[in-house]
Amino acid sequence: MDKYKKKVFDTIKKFKLVQKNDKIFIALSGGKDSASTAYMISEYVKEKNIDCELYAFYINLNLPEFNEIEKIIKKQSEVLKIPLIICNISKYGINMKKLLKLSRPICSSCGVIKRYLMNKIPKEEGATKVATGHHADDFIVFFIKNILSKNFFWISKFTPLISGDKKRVARIRPLFCVGGEENKKFCDSIDFPYSDKIVCPYSKFRADKNKWHNTITEISKWQKDFRRRITLGISELAELIPGGEETLKECKICGEPTNKEICAFCRIKEAQKNL
Repeated sequence: MDKYKKKVFDTIKKFKLVQKNDKIFIALSGGKDSASTAYMISEYVKEKNIDCELYAFYINLNLPEFNEIEKIIKKQSEVLKIPLIICNISKYGINMKKLLKLSRPICSSCGVIKRYLMNKIPKEEGATKVATGHHADDFIVFFIKNILSKNFFWISKFTPLISGDKKRVARIRPLFCVGGEENKKFCDSIDFPYSDKIVCPYSKFRADKNKWHNTITEISKWQKDFRRRITLGISELAELIPGGEETLKECKICGEPTNKEICAFCRIKEAQKNL
């Protein structure tokens, strides 16, 4: 898997995703993609002898369907010998079962909760960056869908690094140039623990996502180095598109960054109280 390692390491180096004195929170889900992210960052730090701190980070949604996931994540952090921080959403007054009763789609609510906690907790712990398992297939699909919907603003965010500020922790995506299929082969080749049975029972987009990813895999069979070439092209295009950053203010309730008076997380919590 030398080619795989080189592509990931080249991405980390080119975009300066891991640097001296960094404190990086690696978001784990128990799946192959976040597992690959954690392993490759850990290996990069060791090989390049970088003086920085790494932490595994897991958001427990308190769903019985995911009971086994936490065990896998604990095993992953043990293998990598990095400390694990677990956040249970119940601590923040969120009940996923209640959210199913809201008019807001559950996937939307779940996304809000994860994004909120993936910024709030690392920020409170002094993290400089949060690493996620988003990979080339994800970015290619996001890019095409945003073009189709003429939502050009988001293209500016299709890069391996989204810079942070005082309110938001920087995000890094080391797997920007490799696909999900490659991540699976890599984890299998080194016998690294992960679960391939992580399927949210409430997701309505799984089949659609698989169709897109399968199409990308088919193209990659006859178009040499397709994933790496198109994602790097997208990242260069992203630099040419104005971000049009919104002016953020503090949520009146929790103080976290938002473009409204009350952030989406707090609005969801409030709506939940009436159930």
